[in-house]
Amino acid sequence: MIDFVEAYMTDINAYEECEHDEQKIMIKAISYVLPRIIENELTARQSLCLRLFYVHGKSQTEIARQLKLSQPTVSRHIASAKAITNKCLAYSFLAVKKANEMWIATEKY
Repeated sequence: MIDFVEAYMTDINAYEECEHDEQKIMIKAISYVLPRIIENELTARQSLCLRLFYVHGKSQTEIARQLKLSQPTVSRHIASAKAITNKCLAYSFLAVKKANEMWIATEKY
């Protein structure tokens, strides 16, 4: 399975320079859906750990210290959050991909 979270969060600046419309559409779709998944599908602790790790660039050790958790617990929260998020994004990816294909097919006629 594609790790959408890792790909999106680590290469976010690279996506701004995408030349292909299909790539831009996918990135915009992920940008729209990702915050909703994080808000609605993750526990508060999973969401917080994921945001601290990817958005704020904190290490798992720093997060553990800040939240008074063990580093393995933080690691599990991040792994669980990524698994849930990636599963939801995979469905979104398929829907957008299919919509793009259908749109492109209608453009040809």
